[in-house]
Amino acid sequence: MNSSEFYRFRRPYDRVLRQLMLELEFFIEDLVGINIYTLTSRLKTYQSAIEKSKRLNLKIHEMHDIAGIRVVVSTIDEVDVIARFFSRKSDSKDLIIESDKTIERANGYRARHLVLEFSGHYSRSMYPTCVEVQVLTLLQSTFNYISRAWIYKANLELSKEWLSDFQRISNELHDIDQRINQLQQQVIQSSLSSKPDDPITPFSCQKIVNDTLGETIQLRDSVDLVRMLIDVGCDTNGKLQNFLKRKDIMAMREQIINMDAESVKALVNFVAKMPIYSFYTLFGLRYESTKELIQSLDELK
Repeated sequence: MNSSEFYRFRRPYDRVLRQLMLELEFFIEDLVGINIYTLTSRLKTYQSAIEKSKRLNLKIHEMHDIAGIRVVVSTIDEVDVIARFFSRKSDSKDLIIESDKTIERANGYRARHLVLEFSGHYSRSMYPTCVEVQVLTLLQSTFNYISRAWIYKANLELSKEWLSDFQRISNELHDIDQRINQLQQQVIQSSLSSKPDDPITPFSCQKIVNDTLGETIQLRDSVDLVRMLIDVGCDTNGKLQNFLKRKDIMAMREQIINMDAESVKALVNFVAKMPIYSFYTLFGLRYESTKELIQSLDELK
């Protein structure tokens, strides 16, 4: 493959990358409580692709990293928040998460790696494409940057003792990452993280749901819930607290659960088994429509 053929081959990757970056930027704008240190994208050059092809005896069209995205965040939990964006996108028909792995290499490299496969599409190309996504904490990124400069790119012959010391630094940074994450969780559990006028975040949402309804909501579900709430204007901690305290919505839930007609048994079981916060978002956000539904079901008795 010559350079002209390569850059023609790379064009669909460029289109996919631009679309994905735009959607990711919108996602990050919504989740204002997530600390993004850097968000970058890159397309592999012809020279880089040729070198990798020779080094690994790998055909260029088989490479997963022609297009790449790199996101650096503050904490381990925030890595999961960013990864949730891609797992939700995989619900669409044209995206498959080919792999999603937390990488821990012997040389100390750590990161979350996702390989996304996009099917052919009118707006991009008739050919499928892949995008490699790396999501890292700031400490992981710092270590990997130094490692790349000193080891990967320099081609130096280093002693086992030196490599062992360098590996130990990676382990120590990982321990610090864990401690930072624990400290963040302590802040979340304090009242400081859920001031009424502060923008809602996936973390404050978890605390408010637990404090108000006594339920535990997983981080991935909290990410989805926050995006939905922001879209309908429930964008602060205070607004969410007030919404989840609405007794009229809870009363509607009780009305449905107490229905005894055989014709509505499936709905009753569905509502009874779902988390209360899910009822609030699924039915409470459609309050008038839910009232009309209940009236219609009452008439079936």
